[in-house]
Amino acid sequence: MTDYAQKYAAALDPDTLCRFPHRTPTEYANTALWGWVPTRDLPEHQLWLAAVMFRSHNGDWTLKAALALADDTGHLVWNPAAMGEPSVRGKAVMSYWDWAEKIRRTDEERDQVIRQALPSFGVDADTVDIGLAQDLFATTLPGDEYGRSDRIRRLLNRLRAPGAAQVDMPAGGGR
Repeated sequence: MTDYAQKYAAALDPDTLCRFPHRTPTEYANTALWGWVPTRDLPEHQLWLAAVMFRSHNGDWTLKAALALADDTGHLVWNPAAMGEPSVRGKAVMSYWDWAEKIRRTDEERDQVIRQALPSFGVDADTVDIGLAQDLFATTLPGDEYGRSDRIRRLLNRLRAPGAAQVDMPAGGGR
């Protein structure tokens, strides 16, 4: 693994990426995403993060991988050291899932749940574009491969779009 494995260690779920001892994380990621998520232009570490988002059934790991990917592409500043306890993060993801299950839900409720959850994941809620935050949290929703791959492709397209909102990286941060 490269230096990125250390930088994003908090997002690289070992149970997902190293499930098969006879495969490297890159081989596993390519196999897991093949046919579901286009990967030909992804750097190796982004491929790993996409595989964690696609194959992990743990919302905490999925969201951390999405945040690391957004951080790596310069769309937000993610500080894993500022994350809350796993139980706090788990409750934050479950609050989002509860919102998603409501029959009469509003966008304002969703945005409030997301803004309240972001600090527990080491992200300043006031500096993140709410559309990006919605796409990040959507990757945590359970579902079949069609739904998960669609949400990941939507996020990857947002992160690749020319002119997409990007944040200024602090000195020494990011890539």
